Amino acid sequence: MEQVIFKDNWQSYFADRDLRSLDDFFAYADGKIINQNTKRNVTVMTFPDGNQTKTFYMKRFFDPHFKDMLFTLGNFGKICSQAELEWRCANILLDNGIETYHPVGYGFRSVCSIERQSFFITEAIDGVCLLDYLVQNWTGLPAEKQESLVVKLAHFFAKIHAARLSLPDSYIWHVYMVNTGPGDEDYEFGMIDLHRMKRRTRGSNQAAMNLGRFFYSLPDGFLDIPLQSRFTDTYLAAGTTVNTKAFLTEVEKNKVKFLKRRKKTVDSLNP
Repeated sequence: MEQVIFKDNWQSYFADRDLRSLDDFFAYADGKIINQNTKRNVTVMTFPDGNQTKTFYMKRFFDPHFKDMLFTLGNFGKICSQAELEWRCANILLDNGIETYHPVGYGFRSVCSIERQSFFITEAIDGVCLLDYLVQNWTGLPAEKQESLVVKLAHFFAKIHAARLSLPDSYIWHVYMVNTGPGDEDYEFGMIDLHRMKRRTRGSNQAAMNLGRFFYSLPDGFLDIPLQSRFTDTYLAAGTTVNTKAFLTEVEKNKVKFLKRRKKTVDSLNP
């Protein structure tokens, strides 16, 4: 079975660029590959668009692991391609008012319901990775803007967990500041890398794991004790947890576990 699905008018947009079938997208070689392994690659696609250029990101998947196919069954009640999984996850976030990359289209080829190839295309996010922003700007920000950012970040995670969603890859390098207007404060936080997103979660264990991994990934010099307290108080005020003491203990356990297991991308914001 083979299928290619687009949102809105994107089918004609790509057809005008001779990209119609699944084979066309897998043969596409004009972009820049920025990430790849034996099971997938990520390609930046850039096309002239009037006097400007339009940028997309395309993930191409090859013969997924059996465990990844089972994950789609547990999440959506059916086995689907890795591309459809990300398509569904992105749309679920957007439907809940949570920013992420905006899906354009996806396609897959399967044999006896087993995925062989699939691709997923999104528009480029109009914004910057939070970690990159902090490295460049954090130490020079006024205290009130630092606090505003932290409060908005706490509301962002509370919104995710209030929707009963879990994002196990909630590392700071997956958080983006998505532009919503011309001002410095005109942004919403968004999350990328959704292939392990879970929905309809129960209790607070998944939320504690998400926050533990997020705190593990933070560089020194970002959340000092007062700002971490501000984050925690804002998050807990949303009422997504019942036993706050036990919840914070689980968050800390998850943070420590990952500090022992993995290295941070950026250790410190301090000069």
